[in-house]
Amino acid sequence: MKRSINGMLLTLALFINIQLLRSQIQFENSYNHSGTYTQLPVSGYKFYLMDVGLNQCRIYNTDHSLWKTINLEVPVNQYLYDIKYLSEGLFTADQQLCLVYTYYAYDETNLFYTYTTRVVRENGNVLLEIPGCQYYYVNDLGAEGTKFLAYSYNYSIFPYTIQTSVYHLPGSLNTGIKPDNLKESFTHHPFPNPADEYLLIPQEVFDGQPIHVVFRDVQGKTVAERRESSSDVPLKVSLNGLASGPYTCMITYNSGVCHGFTIIKR
Repeated sequence: MKRSINGMLLTLALFINIQLLRSQIQFENSYNHSGTYTQLPVSGYKFYLMDVGLNQCRIYNTDHSLWKTINLEVPVNQYLYDIKYLSEGLFTADQQLCLVYTYYAYDETNLFYTYTTRVVRENGNVLLEIPGCQYYYVNDLGAEGTKFLAYSYNYSIFPYTIQTSVYHLPGSLNTGIKPDNLKESFTHHPFPNPADEYLLIPQEVFDGQPIHVVFRDVQGKTVAERRESSSDVPLKVSLNGLASGPYTCMITYNSGVCHGFTIIKR
């Protein structure tokens, strides 16, 4: 009995130590370049950085393993300045990976900078090039669509000029899914979340139609697919075969409407 009690106390102490460790700030990794996180609707959460010396955008999984490297074309004697809006489905309708980057040249004689901004696919194909553009922002206007605002400066004259250009984008800032294919309003997400054995999908998400559910892990790999056709409300989707952890869950049905959610499997 004494040994049993001692074993229980040891197990309890180990459990408490693990919980205390998890409750502390923990160092994960460091990079020698500036970087940030983004959530891609197809591939999940990613960390990406800007390597000025190599003119690269390197993208990492949440476990800090390298996922992809995008080489950025920068003219000779010009320098990479910024990278933003790494996204899927924001700048194109096919949900291919894209980003915006800016480079600049410095006129040492006349002492002014010249900037250029490009929107490119991951293969380097240029979708848009804006001479003079130094800053840019994406605004989601809801039913009015998504707009890309580009601010172009001419520093070669005084006072310098500013031009604002407005572009309509095919995708959405928050979801990366075309607004035309996105069900605009629903009050309930799939539940429970975190989930154990199954996920319940409300009627308003699948609209009573047969659905296709795709589960992708944090590295963007498809790990499971489900095709469900039932009149049950809510619709039950099995999570059997999924290991514990976070997943991107993409739900589509016959009309082409698409929903993306992040779920946790216990």
